[in-house]
Amino acid sequence: MKKKPSKKILSGQANKLINKYAFGSSLFGYIPFPVVDALGIMAIQRKMLFHLAKIYDIPFSRSLAKDLLRTLAGGIASRAAFPMAIKIIPGINVLFGSIGMAAIGSASTYAVGTTFKRHFEAGGTLEDFDPDEEQEIFEAELKKGITLSLKTQKSQKKGKKS
Repeated sequence: MKKKPSKKILSGQANKLINKYAFGSSLFGYIPFPVVDALGIMAIQRKMLFHLAKIYDIPFSRSLAKDLLRTLAGGIASRAAFPMAIKIIPGINVLFGSIGMAAIGSASTYAVGTTFKRHFEAGGTLEDFDPDEEQEIFEAELKKGITLSLKTQKSQKKGKKS
């Protein structure tokens, strides 16, 4: 019989996974077409959620995950509207719109991942996840994600200047 990994090992695996997908979703922000970038970010988040569920040995439902993500991240739409609108304007679209969407994509994916990780570690499943109950935690994790995303972008810019 296979020994189940410790909570510490599972948590470490989940953190690596969340960071990997947060970075990956930031790349979707650079797609120059509004809405396509947002759909790509949602797809990345759903895939991340599938892999998180696998780590914690939790049954996964693609349609339920899609609905939960849509409900949980509904508040992000207002934040993403500005960078998406800027992408329509020629000349500044790549500079401002893409950078904004990259930051939002990365931060929201980080927030989704850490919110679900916390829920799964507490013994929860997709079936009993309540987006309304988790909204406050999600918003706090989103703020952390934005801070991390901005730090990453600044350090990447410094690296390019050197």
